[in-house]
Amino acid sequence: MPEEKRSRGHYAPIWGIFLLFLGIVFLLQTLNVLPWALWGTLWRFWPVLLIAIGLGFLLARFNVWLVSVLILALLFACLGIAIWQYGPSAPIGQSTKSYSEPLDGLEQAQIEVDLTLGSLTMSSLPPGSLNFVEADSTARNAGMRVDFSRQGSEGRLYLSEERDNVPFSNEGDNRYQVRLTRDIPLTLNIKTTASDNELDLSGLEVTELRLDIDAASCKVTMPSSTEVVNVYIKIDVANLEITIPDGVAAKIQADTDLSSFDINGSRFQKQGDYYISENFDTAQNRIYLEIDSDVSRVQIK
Repeated sequence: MPEEKRSRGHYAPIWGIFLLFLGIVFLLQTLNVLPWALWGTLWRFWPVLLIAIGLGFLLARFNVWLVSVLILALLFACLGIAIWQYGPSAPIGQSTKSYSEPLDGLEQAQIEVDLTLGSLTMSSLPPGSLNFVEADSTARNAGMRVDFSRQGSEGRLYLSEERDNVPFSNEGDNRYQVRLTRDIPLTLNIKTTASDNELDLSGLEVTELRLDIDAASCKVTMPSSTEVVNVYIKIDVANLEITIPDGVAAKIQADTDLSSFDINGSRFQKQGDYYISENFDTAQNRIYLEIDSDVSRVQIK
């Protein structure tokens, strides 16, 4: 029995090493040292985990620290290759697409965006624009899929990725830019994974925003002139920065498990389970904001 325990003790703590590696990568992404879209390249190195487990068995009789360092070096070598592949490369398979839809009597609209790997920029069209939406995409071996339907004066827009079946393609350079009308109430439902996003909603009349972020970075500027905005945000292992424009009051509820939470306490004062603007009840423009955060960084200013 003692010999059996000693032999087991020789195995390198592979899962602990793997978790340490993931923690370092997520930390560098949270600090904006590494882009979140890097996961589009990094996930392709998953067979290295099998190699690490095999090394742990084959080298079990050697010094456990030597084996651990070897496995950790292997993981960081993969990270280095992923960073190199994510960087400048030939624009093979790169395509650019544009889409627009006229306003044409629309009085309200629902927009759903579901994007993975890349960057999403959302903003408003210039005042007086006759279009409801203008969108552009620049992507490697991927396209922009847009489905639009109209029922009476209400429009429904669904924007997602349409991928070519090209193995081992570099997907980190995908860029999507969406510009929406200022003139009608909008409901937004946005889901992004492993991406870098910047949503400037200050010029839009957004009445409801649902945002689901996984392993991504997102900067959101809230609407500045909508009377009442309901916002629901769910983030996992992500970096979220929210800007609430001056003159807009907010009532904020945040459930932040294992997350860093930074809020402007002089502007949004803690009252029970909420952070509330002093003039919330009398403000002309108000935001009800609910955040569910796991292992993430949240900043509200």
